[in-house]
Amino acid sequence: MSFEKLFKRSSTATMSDAERRNAAILLVEPDPALRQSLRQHLVSLGYGSLADAADHLQALKKLGERRFTHIIFEAKKTTMPAKDFMLKAFEMDENMIAIPSSWDPNVDDVFGLLIIGARGYLVKPTSQDNLDESIVMATKGEPISESVLYAKNRNEALAMLIVGALDRLTIAMRQALQFETAKREIPGRLSGFKRAVEIGRTFADGGETAMLEELVNVLIERGEGPASRLGRVRKRIEAKKQALIKSSGDAKKISKEEITSEQPLAVSAD
Repeated sequence: MSFEKLFKRSSTATMSDAERRNAAILLVEPDPALRQSLRQHLVSLGYGSLADAADHLQALKKLGERRFTHIIFEAKKTTMPAKDFMLKAFEMDENMIAIPSSWDPNVDDVFGLLIIGARGYLVKPTSQDNLDESIVMATKGEPISESVLYAKNRNEALAMLIVGALDRLTIAMRQALQFETAKREIPGRLSGFKRAVEIGRTFADGGETAMLEELVNVLIERGEGPASRLGRVRKRIEAKKQALIKSSGDAKKISKEEITSEQPLAVSAD
């Protein structure tokens, strides 16, 4: 199977039909057409209990009336800031899975919502498959590492996240060449790599260009380190270079000593 096909099949987190039926989702979306479209997607995906609200205040009222397992909510301010809404929602139920939705996650500071407890995010416009993946990953997937969320240099942390996921993927693929059982690890590692790349592209300071620049810097730095294969090659080349320089220097030194130590030619008195 090709890498591309494996990549497309790489999501390993799943929700059973029973888990979907038991989920209670509150959808907070100010755009009526989009709200209706999202509802239809959720029904088609088998999620059992649905409610919706046009703004954050309406949503808080509904949260006070019944329990929800998930909230998918507008990341922009409506009748109140999204951050305040999420904190109030967590006061009602700290176990609720919060998924902010946004047309532009960087502009709307979705990253800030992840820091205070959101488990995932949804980029609009969205397809039915992307909506399902966002819910499943927020429910069953690993949360974004705190080392990334609280990093002083966000792009560097995101680049390290991508490189780390790539390392784990390449190890699994290399082991799969020798051990049949190792092939089972590949879809999960691919899923982790795909998610790391998506997070990096979505939340990089300065956009994708800045993310790529930082990623190149991290890879160069790792390549120059002695622990990497490239680093070990560089180290061997440098050692050979220094040996040649030393050997050349010793040869010149010996030659000079030989010249200066020669006895002067005897001059005849005749």
